Amino acid sequence: MIKLFTDKIGQKTVLRLTVFGLLAGVANGVFGAGGGILIVFGLSPLLIHDKEGQRDVFANALCVMFPVSIFSMISYSRAGRFSLDGFSHYLIPCLIGGALGAILLGKLKIPILQKIFAILVIWSGIYMII
Repeated sequence: MIKLFTDKIGQKTVLRLTVFGLLAGVANGVFGAGGGILIVFGLSPLLIHDKEGQRDVFANALCVMFPVSIFSMISYSRAGRFSLDGFSHYLIPCLIGGALGAILLGKLKIPILQKIFAILVIWSGIYMII
């Protein structure tokens, strides 16, 4: 596993991470989604030194987005925009899907993961436009 902060990183890299982190937080807060995609774009040049680095990018993006999502959820809840009805129907299937996805991350070849991710991004964009 690549350890990002064990090596010295330059100011340009710190600025890049800061900007993508800020944009990811704003996207997550405004849209409730999209922050993870921005984190993937921000981390990709830093973590992808070989084909296996793509897995590290996805895993690190999830680790970053977990606390960001919790914070956004608390903010939505305080503003009265959070419904336990929708949450309760998605929680168990999402947990199961997350576990299955983590297993698949280790088993799928990188080009397949890249294509699946690209399709998801394109589909999301088309859905949002329509």
